[in-house]
Amino acid sequence: MTGSALSANQDQVLEAFITLVREKPDLKAQIKAALNQDQVIEIAAANGFDIDSAAILRKWSKHTDFSQDTWMGWFEE
Repeated sequence: MTGSALSANQDQVLEAFITLVREKPDLKAQIKAALNQDQVIEIAAANGFDIDSAAILRKWSKHTDFSQDTWMGWFEE
């Protein structure tokens, strides 16, 4: 698999994880309480999602509300 294909796969895994988090209030609360991206990655791994910091960075590069941490921008309330 090429680097761009691996990146695309990571992005898809991250999007699937975000979808799951939006559906599960307890998981959403865990993500909101995360202090850093390493904790977010650990929570994702504990739920069967293998993501890396580069996937979060790519997602963050599309993020526009810098008043919150990256993963907080995943949830519109």
